[in-house]
Amino acid sequence: MQLNRFDLNLLTALDALLHEKNVTRAAERVYVSQPAMSAALQKLRDYFDDPLLVRVGREMELTPRGLALVEPVREALLRIQVTLGTQPTFDPATVKRSFVAIVGDVAAPLVMPRVLARLSRDSPGIQCHVEPVLQNSLTRLEYGEADLCLTIDSPRLFGLRAYPESLRIAELRPVSWTCIVAKDHPTVGDTISAAEFLSLPHILPRPAGAIESLEEAARRLLNTEVEVRATAHSLMELPFMLAGTPLVATVPDRLARLIAPLAPVKIFPIPIDMPARREILLWHKRNEPDPGHAWFRNLFIEFEREP
Repeated sequence: MQLNRFDLNLLTALDALLHEKNVTRAAERVYVSQPAMSAALQKLRDYFDDPLLVRVGREMELTPRGLALVEPVREALLRIQVTLGTQPTFDPATVKRSFVAIVGDVAAPLVMPRVLARLSRDSPGIQCHVEPVLQNSLTRLEYGEADLCLTIDSPRLFGLRAYPESLRIAELRPVSWTCIVAKDHPTVGDTISAAEFLSLPHILPRPAGAIESLEEAARRLLNTEVEVRATAHSLMELPFMLAGTPLVATVPDRLARLIAPLAPVKIFPIPIDMPARREILLWHKRNEPDPGHAWFRNLFIEFEREP
């Protein structure tokens, strides 16, 4: 790309067109008129000597050249935004800024109250928007739509074999597991054996957008085969869905202890060997030099490493 011939004002238009694949939606995304976006598309086509977007049936699709531009254009824009938005000093007491944190079920009720209390006390100009962990959470980090993700360490949760090299990872506390059943469970008394645990019907968390099968989800969590009879949106829901059922659920011990006073359940040490897991914090490497981002993520690291 010859920058002396490229109007850098078109970069945001190009990014919007590549992601929306629709002139009207791209115009809405960057708050310009539809004719202005159409004119920008024509200039981009002239510059790249490529249509970038072509009609396929009733939809618009990217050309191979357009597809090749998606990630580098987005990354270039994000790096510009980070560079221009990064200040050499960061005063959390006076700055006005907004962060997006993707936080898993285990951490949300335990860590977020501490984070929000610190922000309320020391940083009244900082907003914190919390989202659940979903299949596309790491994509949101890649696209700069979220600042960090606090989750249980398992790339398979996001349909991956390994985390992208563009992400940075801080290891936090290990996860200890327990199993829970209803207090009125028809067969489980004061103890539960491995054979009984494996023979019971299970209920598993299954976030919206999950693409793995129930069998794969069970193997990822338990490293063995079990009968999955039911699913729930999140770990937080499981203890409240057990009353009157023969189901068993596997949840982190911290979460079970937190919810036990509110739900009619019995808690047992997990009677099988579970894959080792830790809670981790993930963020994109482009945010490394930003002192504001470093301050925000260190709040989570500090509170999550506390007893």
